Amino acid sequence: MKNKSLYLGLFILLSLASCHKFLDQNPISTVTDATSWKTDADANAGIAGCYSLIRSAFDASLGFYVYGDLPSDEFNNVVDGDFNNIRMVNWAISVSSLNTYDPKLKLRVYTSFYASIQQSNRCIHFISQMPLSAFNGNDAQEEMANRNKYLGEAYFTRAFNYFYMSRVWGDVPLDTSYQADISGFDGQTRSPQNQVLNACIADLSVANKLLPWKDESSADRVVRADKGAAFALLANVYAWKGSYDSCNKACDSVINSGSYALVSGANYKDIYKGQSDEGIFEIAQNSSTEAMNATQYSASIANYTLATPYLPINTIPNWQIDPNMLHTLYSDTNDIRYKNEFTSLVSGNVTYYSCIKYSNIETITNNNVNYYLSKNNIIIFRLAGIMLLKAEALAAKSSPNYAGALSLVNAVRARAGINSIATVSGRAALIDTVTAERGRELYLEGSRFYDLVRNERLTGVSQFPYISQNDFSAGKYYWPLDPTLFTLNPLLTQTPYWMQLLTN
Repeated sequence: MKNKSLYLGLFILLSLASCHKFLDQNPISTVTDATSWKTDADANAGIAGCYSLIRSAFDASLGFYVYGDLPSDEFNNVVDGDFNNIRMVNWAISVSSLNTYDPKLKLRVYTSFYASIQQSNRCIHFISQMPLSAFNGNDAQEEMANRNKYLGEAYFTRAFNYFYMSRVWGDVPLDTSYQADISGFDGQTRSPQNQVLNACIADLSVANKLLPWKDESSADRVVRADKGAAFALLANVYAWKGSYDSCNKACDSVINSGSYALVSGANYKDIYKGQSDEGIFEIAQNSSTEAMNATQYSASIANYTLATPYLPINTIPNWQIDPNMLHTLYSDTNDIRYKNEFTSLVSGNVTYYSCIKYSNIETITNNNVNYYLSKNNIIIFRLAGIMLLKAEALAAKSSPNYAGALSLVNAVRARAGINSIATVSGRAALIDTVTAERGRELYLEGSRFYDLVRNERLTGVSQFPYISQNDFSAGKYYWPLDPTLFTLNPLLTQTPYWMQLLTN
């Protein structure tokens, strides 16, 4: 039986709060386009909509963690059968369009991402037309800076959505124009992935010219894009393309900026509350008005990874960590990450392990009923991840930079309180070393699945439990599109691997 959400009661409770947070602003809709876009506040609300819609896409069936973690080697069982099929890469199971709760249906549909893209297109179109005098500032220079920042964020969010969809589906329709009237839409084909990624690079080139570096004094730091977020996204785009020299340069722009610093090992869990010194780009969910109901079905990562005492309603974790993988990855049990970010409990004669990164839970009691708020930002990019991505770029070279790659790996290991790695023999071993360190550092941060994809591209060796080397070569790691999308867009074709497996 599905765990029914107490969302309505929680909504009523939270509606009493007076704080009005950034992502609570409604996106500007096409209904108000003719009368809006007059003031700085209009532009700000429009940009808020871009981020809010990204958050909606990631919260729909835990998309960020399902796409990036669940089908990897991190888990060996899932209690919820719908998610367990996803873990085992059974992505082609037919789902009735009436079963709107089913995560297989939600995760095969890219509509939420395109809603955010259309909002970015709308912002670019209208903000570009607004006069400088519409923006806040004491002079024309400040007004220009504010307009540029909004435009930079719009270009960033569009690039972010297209990059994310490219990793999930491969080829996707590419549209960078504002559409005031879509009544004449008769379909659009999927654009080649490389074309989509090149469009991301072009958008990020514009964004980097418009955005400032991080403003430490801003309450919205790292939950809104700045130049560091744009370079971090650019580095990830280049890594996915296999353009590692360009990836390395983009990583250097972040690392050498001086805008970010590794938090101390003792304060690891502060990273996941959000807006730490290490954070580069995050989706805001750490305030009471933005937080997720921790018990919400198919939406809260806390509900699936936590159990008592962190989330008392769960006696065992729903997504169950593979203990063999865990102990192989963290073979050094002195690793602060292992000690601080994982816990175990015994039920019957079985020991279950939980990742407790997302255990910043606030309990609210109303009429003697407890409600649980999960107050953790979605961490998209942080400094340690960029350092290890640079290490990957140095390891991927035909003549690897062993010293440079290991220096970065060891800097991350030093923060975790474990010994340095002195030497590694061979390019494949160096790549595996970096991938393993990313697995330890970025466990359950939406990265592992894509790290293993890039690793297999570089080494030719599969580490996936349910994707063989032949299936990998055939593109099984790209998701199918749900057939309901073909009704709306008759020019779509199915993802090649799934073409004969999901037809209706």
